[in-house]
Formats: sequence, structure tokens, C-alpha cells
Amino acid sequence: MIKGRIIEVHRTNYTVFTEQGEFVATVRGVFHEEGDFPKVGDYVSLELLDDEKAVIETVEERSSVIKRKSADGEGEQIIAANVDIVFIVMGLDGDFNVNRLERYLLLVQQSGVKPVVVLNKSDLLKPKSEQIAEVEAAAGEVKVLVVSATNGDGMNEFTELITNETTAVLLGSSGAGKSTITNWLLEEDRQAVKEIREDDSRGRHTTTSRHLFFLPQGGFLIDTPGMRELGVLENDADDEQIVFDKIEEFSNRCKFSNCDHEKSVGCAVLAAIESGGISDRELNNYHKLIREREFHEAKGSHAAAQYRVQNEKRQSQQIAAAQRQRLSRGLR
Repeated sequence: MIKGRIIEVHRTNYTVFTEQGEFVATVRGVFHEEGDFPKVGDYVSLELLDDEKAVIETVEERSSVIKRKSADGEGEQIIAANVDIVFIVMGLDGDFNVNRLERYLLLVQQSGVKPVVVLNKSDLLKPKSEQIAEVEAAAGEVKVLVVSATNGDGMNEFTELITNETTAVLLGSSGAGKSTITNWLLEEDRQAVKEIREDDSRGRHTTTSRHLFFLPQGGFLIDTPGMRELGVLENDADDEQIVFDKIEEFSNRCKFSNCDHEKSVGCAVLAAIESGGISDRELNNYHKLIREREFHEAKGSHAAAQYRVQNEKRQSQQIAAAQRQRLSRGLR
């Protein structure tokens, strides 16, 4: 029996790296009975067979997992195991989408693994100050890097976050530049890179499976397919509830129980925004959820529905004004 680590998962077998070399392995029948199959990043025990093949006997306890709901909404899907840091990659071109970034941040938050936001393609499009401010507001205390994996700008700071014992994973949509980042870190073109569509900056799914690489400078990197291949977060209900509960926790500390979290004196929610504990976007989503719930409660009342429309317009105008005021202060 020897020890190894899963570096790639195929339809019916696994590529396992060991001190004796790489082996193509299958699993014992017990895995089919229990349904918890090995994942990329897992440490396993395996028995060697003839013809450089092996059978995986056990999976060691995982120190962490990056997981999401399965695309069919039933159960969970593990993206990678035994990860120390997650790089959430977003392009500064048409891939720029703060709503999607927040969903990734929530996914990583649930895993308990350290996230880092990577704004890629700075060589193509110089980041605007409002873009950086918007991303930093959404990221809160999470570190934000601005890089170009094409010419290497900012990538030294990227590599400094990966030590000899670090396992990092790249998450992001197709076309964000994950494969280009992987190739830069590997110092060779191992991952296929294709041109993105100019009309929407979407990639063509060059990475179709998760793969763990050994970095020449030390450490491990897991590249993953884009969001569409992963079927990420088709149902946002749990994510919305997390945001709702987060702001409700702050609202319990407000000076007044009927605080509107817009301009009230002693509002703990507004104080949390000023300190970075809550982002403007999260507060917007919270108000949206409140309005939706009020709408469903008042669905049978025409007068209540009219009031809801008027109130929604007023709140949107107040929130937008408050955001412009905070943004102007932050850009001075």
C-alpha cells in the first residue's frame, strides 16, 4: 500500500501522483456503495497492480473542500479538496461582473478557505478607478490583485501568496484567463488557450476538467473549468439567505428597532458599510429581498401593491444617492 494524491479525475478512473510515479487508478466497490468518490486534491492510499495501474483503497480526511450545490439541485458537488487559498479570477473586459464575483465570494466563504480576488487582463484594459472601488467594496477585507497573466504585471505578488506547502485553486468564468495564469505559473504552455469572443468576452471552455499541477517554484495549483461547465449556483436562495442573515445580525445592533438602514441615526448597518463589514451591493440585495417579501405578503391587496411600487422607487433613489455620496468620498 502506498500514498498518493489525486491530480485528475476522469469518467471511470483517476490519475494519482505518488513518489513512485503517476498511476491510472480505479476505486474499490465500497466507493460505489457510499457514493463519496475521490476528488482532485485528495490524498489517498492505493494498491499497485500490474501495467502501472492501481486501485484506490481509502481517502484521507480532508482539511478543506470547495463545494457547491449540484447542477441538478440535488446534493453537493466537491470542486476540489485540501485547498489552502482560492484565487477568484475576473477579467477587466466583458467578463467584469461584480454580481458574479459576490457569488464566488459567498461560495468560498462557505468553505472556510482564504479567498483572493484577481482582476486579470490589465494589459488589455487599464482598470478604471470606479471598477477597483466597486470590486474592493464587494470584496471587503479580501485581498484584490490587479494583474496581467500575458505580460506578467502583478504576477510576482500572486506567486508570493503560494508557498511550498500551499494548494491553490483558480475559480472564474470561461475567458477570465485562468489557463493563461496557469501557464505563467508553470513557466510553460501546458493549458490550451483560445481567443475569446469579442462581442461578449466569453471563452470557449479550453479547460474541461479540474487538474492539479506541481508548480516549479513550489506549491500546487488546481485549474478548473469555467462557470458554465460547473453549473455554478443555479439556485441563489441559499446565497441570498446568507446576505439577509448577515445584515439582520447588524440590524439587531441598530439604535432604533424600526431603523430603515438608509439614513437613521445610530444605524449599525450603515456603520458596517463605512467600516467595510458590509458592501453597498449586499445592502441593495437585502432591500430587494425585503421588498420581494413585502410584495408576496401584500399580493392580494391592490392598495398595498401600489404603495410597494411607490416605496420601491423612493428607496432605490435614496440608495443610489447614498452610494454616489460614499463613492465620491472614496475616490477623493
